[in-house]
Amino acid sequence: MVSQATKKAQVAVNTHSKTVMRSYQVALKCVDQQQREEINRRIRKLEEQQLLLLSPKIVKKAETLYKSNPKEGFFTRQLCKEVGKSPNIAESAFHWLHIAIKGKKDKEQKVQGLLNFLAKNPQQLVEWMIFGRSPYAESSLGNYWKLKRRYVINLLTSTRQQADGYWRKKKKATYHLNNLNHNSFLTSTTQQAIVQAIDDALFFYTNEFTTIPQITKRQQAFLAKLQLLKKEQAVVIPFLASWINSPQLSRWKSLKILAEQLAKTLGKPSRKLFSAIRLITVFTLFDHFMQSVPQLLKGLPVAKVVPLPFKRKKKGRLPVKLLMKKDYVITRQGNAKTLTTQIKKQGGTELGFSQKGKKKLVAKTLFPSKIREYIHNGAEIKLFQVSSGQAPSYKPRVDVVLEGAMDCFHSSTLLHTYLPLISSQKKAILGLDINRLGVHMLAFNTSVSLPPDILLLAERYTHLTAKVLPELHRGLMRKRKARDTLGFCKLQGELNRVYTRRMRIIRELTRLLPHLLAAVLVKKQCKTLKIEQLTVDPSGTKGALAKAIYTMPDNLFIYQKAVWLASQDLGYQVQLESVRPYHTSSVHYGCGGTLVRLQGQYDLAPCTKCGRKVNTHINAAHNIASLSGTPLPPL
Repeated sequence: MVSQATKKAQVAVNTHSKTVMRSYQVALKCVDQQQREEINRRIRKLEEQQLLLLSPKIVKKAETLYKSNPKEGFFTRQLCKEVGKSPNIAESAFHWLHIAIKGKKDKEQKVQGLLNFLAKNPQQLVEWMIFGRSPYAESSLGNYWKLKRRYVINLLTSTRQQADGYWRKKKKATYHLNNLNHNSFLTSTTQQAIVQAIDDALFFYTNEFTTIPQITKRQQAFLAKLQLLKKEQAVVIPFLASWINSPQLSRWKSLKILAEQLAKTLGKPSRKLFSAIRLITVFTLFDHFMQSVPQLLKGLPVAKVVPLPFKRKKKGRLPVKLLMKKDYVITRQGNAKTLTTQIKKQGGTELGFSQKGKKKLVAKTLFPSKIREYIHNGAEIKLFQVSSGQAPSYKPRVDVVLEGAMDCFHSSTLLHTYLPLISSQKKAILGLDINRLGVHMLAFNTSVSLPPDILLLAERYTHLTAKVLPELHRGLMRKRKARDTLGFCKLQGELNRVYTRRMRIIRELTRLLPHLLAAVLVKKQCKTLKIEQLTVDPSGTKGALAKAIYTMPDNLFIYQKAVWLASQDLGYQVQLESVRPYHTSSVHYGCGGTLVRLQGQYDLAPCTKCGRKVNTHINAAHNIASLSGTPLPPL
């Protein structure tokens, strides 16, 4: 019989023998505030030197070098010879440039894939030309590339804008003549054309759905919307004709407003007509766009559409990457191997900040106990990164990048801190419902209470969002109206700090949640964790729904890390599965009835069948646990 320790070793070897890198912040101990500010100024000068090296000429040269040899060592050596600058700053700058060009090449491949997809799907191509977006294209490409939908939406909109700029310069006559400019005037249309488009759309989808043995509720609802628009076409057509024939700041947003206005005019304010109106718009303009767009698309050079790196300088500066060698602008006490040994023995090291004509300043970096534990477990220092801090503290930031096997970064301290707070009732299959930040952010199909530290962070986030930020925004408007420049600048700075504080709360929650989930899995001796892998897009949503989506802990890494931590402690591999995220919150697990979730009934909702008031989140967790899932890859 295999022992528990042997099982744990097998789990570790089988799943986490690959090498990974992790970045952590370490403290920089200075003599006093004056020395800290001087060190900060020196780091800032280095950052400015680094940015000056990334000139358009060097970026173009770098792109040519990357094509000949993409290896970073060759790339940085050749560019250092080109500029003849200090290796520390030059190699740091060209390290970031190498990453940026690599990202550009990856984006070029994705843009080419997007254009190929649009060329094969004319309806989505016309939708993209009109709106800069296409929901079907977004979901299809997101699933194919295994990326979040937010990334694909950004890719679609940015590619549309960049293509528009290219066509405007290169195809002046035909492009302006055909009225294809993004969010500008579309080709003028008549009411008769819209009538024909409604008939064509209804005929096409009625025939398509008849070939399907059993259509879904969503398809039935969509067909009903088209039938409603056909029935009320006398009201719909003038609205839509006016919208097509007038310019808009954003076609996507303005069509959503139009759909809402139409629903109210038809006496059905709760009907969501956006998708049906969008389809009719596409059918109306289809022939016009298909005359010229496919030819424009074929001649579109992808390399010109994706801009060069650092063409638009972003706010902030790139951190200085410190090579593990001595006697450069920021000096270290040896190479990576020497520093790793030194940290094991002393718990810290020194960095020297020199400047021509001035005394060299030395400050000690102090490593927290957690990072020292990782180094003792076998992780090694890969490199340091240094960046300057902002007012009022002017506190420089030092990050250390560690490299090692996954097991080096295993720490069960937090997990065992949470264990006493969880009941020990066993549950082989756990269903997890993910919600907005708060007391219901994680709901299981068994009784689990959130620990005080996580609840406190959620309360602070809610306080900042609901009270502090609105007050600051109102104050900002008052200062602007009163033309109080100084007061406006002070409030703007405070507003930025509050947003930073709120972002740090989310980051801290992301750090804590895997350990809490792992504690639940260990205490319940769970074998399978089932989750909804949500791909919800908050764009265009309003109020509570948008806030809920933005604060949902839907990062897959959280659950993969939780399963890994639990597997290390339990001695067997916990399975992570995703289920289809449909109707888990609206179907009552007890009787199969429908839960009516109106405004103010998001957490507790009545069942139409049995009449009971049900906790929608726990109910969803029960539904998730009962569904068959698809295994997800381990961390």
